[in-house]
Amino acid sequence: MIYLAAVIVLATLVAMASGKIPAVLALATGLAVAGLTGVATPSELFSGLSNGGVITVAAMLVIAKGIVQTGVVTRVTWALLSSVTTARQALRRLMVPVGVGSSLMNTTPIVAMLVPASKELEQTRGIPARELLLPIAHVTTLAGSVTLIGTSSNLLIAGIAGTSGVDVSMLSFAPVALPVALVGWAVIYVTAPLMLRGKAATTAPPKDWRVEIPVSSRALAQGRLPADIGVASTQEYELETIERWGEDVEPTTAIEAGDILVFAATHSGVTALWGSPHFGLSPRRLFEVSVSTGEHGTLRDLEQDEDVRVIAAQTTTAFRDSPVVPGQTCFVAGRSARVLEDHAAVALWQDAASRAPQPRKTWIAVSILVAVIIAASFGLAPVELVSMSGAVLMVLTRVITPKSAVRALDWNVLFILAGSVGLGAIVVSSGLADVIAEGIRYLSAGNILLVVIVFVATTAIMTNLVTNAATAAILTPVGLGIAAELSLDPVLILALIGTCISFTFLNPFSHQSNLMVMGPGGYSFATFTRFGIPLYLASIVVACTVGYVLLGT
Repeated sequence: MIYLAAVIVLATLVAMASGKIPAVLALATGLAVAGLTGVATPSELFSGLSNGGVITVAAMLVIAKGIVQTGVVTRVTWALLSSVTTARQALRRLMVPVGVGSSLMNTTPIVAMLVPASKELEQTRGIPARELLLPIAHVTTLAGSVTLIGTSSNLLIAGIAGTSGVDVSMLSFAPVALPVALVGWAVIYVTAPLMLRGKAATTAPPKDWRVEIPVSSRALAQGRLPADIGVASTQEYELETIERWGEDVEPTTAIEAGDILVFAATHSGVTALWGSPHFGLSPRRLFEVSVSTGEHGTLRDLEQDEDVRVIAAQTTTAFRDSPVVPGQTCFVAGRSARVLEDHAAVALWQDAASRAPQPRKTWIAVSILVAVIIAASFGLAPVELVSMSGAVLMVLTRVITPKSAVRALDWNVLFILAGSVGLGAIVVSSGLADVIAEGIRYLSAGNILLVVIVFVATTAIMTNLVTNAATAAILTPVGLGIAAELSLDPVLILALIGTCISFTFLNPFSHQSNLMVMGPGGYSFATFTRFGIPLYLASIVVACTVGYVLLGT
């Protein structure tokens, strides 16, 4: 049975590492084969569906969605980058706040917000985005491993450990992960400007979309100059005029409630403006629609339903004067897709962006996140229960809608996590974990330093070949077994594994943040490897040193 389990696990990992088969499919196939051959029971294979770590990841995705929905990440990013002149200066300003944020919530929305900010710096100040995006992606990855809720792999480790009676707290990973993160940041700061030098883009897509953004009475932009909040001119859009009581005023004038800001924008600039938290837009979604044949009148006539408002179109004249053209594409805001389904003038439509940010909910969302962190840190309740309560509060307080909460769930990630738990169950129930532990014990000969080196090397290599979830699911039970046999602190062993899982610096496909910056930064596979090697080696050395010091005392 052990040999069969080894074949199933190895085949699943190879399929996942190849990239030719979706990780979810590879895991599902492996679990099915294991179940049909009796390697593990169905309850063991599907235990991931009730695993506390998987439940916590799902809840934290909803909480992160609520935080992002307030626009606070965008506002903080602008405040930090509004006066930078070099990539190194931008790194200095971003490292600590981005690192703190990454340790408290999912890193994906943070990186997503920094991509357009970096591209804007490239266009407006000549700071190449390639010198900033990959370093920041690695900063978030390192910082996320410091806390329990900072990364899905830590939560998965805690969930698996909990079934063995080992409690992992909010800062259990910090003794190992924090020194590694600090040294890693220093390496990034020194090497990024030297190894990622590039030229800023000299061409920009045409700004052929007219965007009319109304300013509400609750807008943060009131009384402020467009340049002060970063909406005067960027790579994606440029403020052309401000309509006030039917008259045009200079775009350098302070913004007032009731104004209509008129921009010339690129296609992506339309959604960027919609995502700005400064205008106090109503909580509607943005849709890209195609006008039906036989329609006449102006673009404003499309607003026959009060729940629909035209936001952008490819025209040079005001929407009230621009004739509607059958087949024309434009952006409209609506409360739901149902409004468009019943709209006679809309032939086709598709989602363009989620609800406009609601800044007035910022303190509610931040308070919920802080409450979750405090409750989890002091063990007031199980972390999965605390995080789930926070997610529910995000909906009950109307920071996000129930539909937005559902959309926040990344089902691919959740299924990979749940499937990886099942893969770990195969390793344990078949006895394969004992065999692996025996091999590690033989290689280390009971020497703590060698134990540390073996775990660090195995984890660091494996995490760059397969998903971090699979690495966590397989090595966590092995680590617990070694800790019990050698009378080592199991939490420190798990902290070592969790920290090294974040060493996804060599392969762009080993972490979602890497993939997010690959295109915008213009990176190649070779660039990832070349830039990642110094960081990878430094992180391994620090992890081995810290692990040996902690476990040897």
